[in-house]
Amino acid sequence: MTMDTKQGKKQPIVHVHDIMHCHSPEIIRPKDCFHLGPLSLDIYEDEILIILGPSGSGKTTLLRTIAGLEQARAGQITINGRVVVDKHVFVSPEKRRVGMVFQDHALFPHFTARQNILFGLRRWPKIEQEARLRELEQLLELQHHLDRYPHELSGGQQQRIALARTLAPRPMIILLDEPLSNIDAELRTTLAQELRHTLKKSGVAVVWVTHDQTEALDLADRIVVLNDGKVEQVDTPRNLYNQPKTRFVADFVGHAVFIKGDLKEGTIFTEIGAVSCQPCLTSSKKFEVMIRPDDVQAVPDEDGKGTVFKRQFFGSTQLYSVKLASGQTILVRQAPHINWPLGTKVKISLNTDYAVAFPV
Repeated sequence: MTMDTKQGKKQPIVHVHDIMHCHSPEIIRPKDCFHLGPLSLDIYEDEILIILGPSGSGKTTLLRTIAGLEQARAGQITINGRVVVDKHVFVSPEKRRVGMVFQDHALFPHFTARQNILFGLRRWPKIEQEARLRELEQLLELQHHLDRYPHELSGGQQQRIALARTLAPRPMIILLDEPLSNIDAELRTTLAQELRHTLKKSGVAVVWVTHDQTEALDLADRIVVLNDGKVEQVDTPRNLYNQPKTRFVADFVGHAVFIKGDLKEGTIFTEIGAVSCQPCLTSSKKFEVMIRPDDVQAVPDEDGKGTVFKRQFFGSTQLYSVKLASGQTILVRQAPHINWPLGTKVKISLNTDYAVAFPV
């Protein structure tokens, strides 16, 4: 990775600073920019950064702005220290050393896999083209596919060819816009891991857009959560799930419910138990406590204050929705062999001493 030896810190391969992109052709005030930004972000060499957010949050717009397919109205973007966007500069996409893999792969149907891969190298000397092709052939295991046409390849094979074509000119960063969205669900997990493995071996910086939380948590080195064109949090998958910084992130990432509680001497008391609130540096005495399904224990009990009213079966696990006496809903995760009929009375308790809480 590129390092600042004086500071002992990594230097970003891409630096996005106060970027704004609006529907309106001119910006009068930042608050008028309702499409994207102001947004700042660093992307590092050899990392997979996943951009996660609901539809319309600006994920693809951010990707296209980095690529140069959309022009920011304000802010600055640098790639490897070179300014490609600012008030006075706009470097065209083909001069940014940025590769992009589209949802539909966008392979030329009348070209073989070999011809598709070499398309971006057509100005290279022939001997260098063949050497690069051999490198990609080994990296992506393409030995049996190079002379086939796109329609003769499976979705996963087409994806590898599209990735090889993108990697061929040695870009500094690769942008992927929902690369698995057109892959059958039963193949998606396997192909996702293969794609991650290949991208990590390539050593190139990767920005990957998805709306699939499971995909993001499984594959990312870091995740950017976007909401309404703004960054809510940038963090590792583990920190994002366990330590969300905002109410939006807590609600959007993973299954969670929020239960009201009162703060007394560093402890929040809720109707299903008490949790420590650290640091809770706020003047508020009222909180909403984030409760994940794994934070809860439930056992059938005729005197229990919870009633099962919904069940979602996922094969290896299942999720029960339980309504408390107050009307509050709690989610409970159980093993697949547990069978609670709807209407079952259960006793609910917390199996955690600490929880994330937000003042109200």
